[in-house]
Amino acid sequence: MVANVGEQGHRFGGAWTELKLDAVHYYLGFFTRVLKTQPFDLWYIDAFAGSGTRTVERETGGLLEAEPIGQTTEEIAGSVLRALEVDPPFTRHVFIEGNATRFRELDAIRLARPEKRIQCRHGDANDQLNDIFRSEPWINQPAGRGKLRAVVFLDPYGMNVEWETLKLLASTRAVDVWYLFPMLAVTRQLAKNISHIDENKSAKLDTIFGTASWREELYETKVNSDLFEQTITTSIRKVTLPQIEAYSQQRLGALFRYVSEPLPLIAEGRGQQFSLFCLSNSASDAAISLIKKGVRATLKKYGGAASHRMSGR
Repeated sequence: MVANVGEQGHRFGGAWTELKLDAVHYYLGFFTRVLKTQPFDLWYIDAFAGSGTRTVERETGGLLEAEPIGQTTEEIAGSVLRALEVDPPFTRHVFIEGNATRFRELDAIRLARPEKRIQCRHGDANDQLNDIFRSEPWINQPAGRGKLRAVVFLDPYGMNVEWETLKLLASTRAVDVWYLFPMLAVTRQLAKNISHIDENKSAKLDTIFGTASWREELYETKVNSDLFEQTITTSIRKVTLPQIEAYSQQRLGALFRYVSEPLPLIAEGRGQQFSLFCLSNSASDAAISLIKKGVRATLKKYGGAASHRMSGR
């Protein structure tokens, strides 16, 4: 079922968005198949759920159809509807959305699917995740010792995921996290000259990296003299986008035992927008091995050349 998304619909992304959704959906199926015989209560938590669908424009007509070329809009399933169709199914679904209009559309999906255990939560994703994992039943399962397991999908619109939220998810020792890291947004904040990064941007970078040391690790200090022999000190960014991606992966490794290789998401004509990581801090070596197996299969299907081709490049 596709909910009515309103006159304007929820428009975002492009071919790379479908690639992202395909990859996560593929892993969700792996996750529930592997654990279906275990006595686990399986949760799917979508922290930036949107309206449940997204509106795309399709080109119609053309020579093969013997019709004039035109444009039509179509509502297609987003991460929410795809998760609801995973087979075997999750035990519970939690959808979080901060936008009031999109939340109403999201809640309509809940009402239309009474056979599913769905909870829709309206508010900031970081706050809502904090409330979920610091409340029952999760609070009764310290360090992953219990029957609760989850996949959390962090698909922010920008630099909205706080380091403390990632730390909380890692502390559960029972959650697989798919994190759409905002590569383009972070790279834009990391100005060539560090003096061009204001206090607000610096604080945002501190939050996303979980440290202030990016100033020393991503920048190098240069000392020069001007015509009047006065010393001029500048701090210039010394890293490229791939190195920023590697640094981000390294920082995530400070919290999680397992950090996957990134799946690059590339927008046609605009370069890499995001890096999709899978993260786990499970205390079980066997669980980590299974997660790696699932991620390898996902990246084999959607990464590498497939990523470039399906992202429209």
